[in-house]
Amino acid sequence: MKLDPFGAAWQELSHAELRRAIALVEAVRDGVGPDGEVFVEMHGRFTPAQAIAIARELEPYRPGWIEEPVPPDNVRSLAKVARQVNVPVATGERIHVRHEFREVFELQAADVIQPDLTMMGGIAETRKLATWAESYNVMVAPHNVGGPVSTAAALHFAAVAPNFKILEHFNDFVDPFVSDAARGVPAVVDGAFPLPPGPGLGITLDEDVIAAHPRRPVHLNLFGDRWHLRGRVEERV
Repeated sequence: MKLDPFGAAWQELSHAELRRAIALVEAVRDGVGPDGEVFVEMHGRFTPAQAIAIARELEPYRPGWIEEPVPPDNVRSLAKVARQVNVPVATGERIHVRHEFREVFELQAADVIQPDLTMMGGIAETRKLATWAESYNVMVAPHNVGGPVSTAAALHFAAVAPNFKILEHFNDFVDPFVSDAARGVPAVVDGAFPLPPGPGLGITLDEDVIAAHPRRPVHLNLFGDRWHLRGRVEERV
């Protein structure tokens, strides 16, 4: 198996890559301390056996979850992982229809689901899914990489979902014009968002800003180094 030097392995990791990955998680745990949350993204890259082995190596660092440890379209493989690890399993960002979560719930394949409100039919439909998940003691952590409108919608959802866990957001990584295009999303304070105070979603679209920055094709290589920066140059101190 040919391995990318930046760790873009498919299905399995070499011993060297596994040691590097575990060392990174250990460093993050040391950095945030015992009370910080650490989540591990696996992007559906691994076989069940490899995902189980990795999760067991990660257990001492108490990750809040392992996300998509196996390809998400194979729910039985996901259930196999969930049965054999002591780390919560998360999935759902690539499921966009409510009934497709049924097998995840019935097989107890995940402890946390991650529906994307912009793909699931909005707040009302995602709220129905969350109520269903609550019946199976499953938490909800909305997938949210769509910008300020998506964030505002997810915040309102979170306020009414008893089984809400945590909200993903990339507001800190976007270009300034993205925030300017939809003003009103509050800033994170002490690790939490307040609700937007305005009517509706609580944000105001600036159509002039949007027109000045038309959509352009962007390829996000999830297997590349520093993929999380979304193409922005990393600032070094």
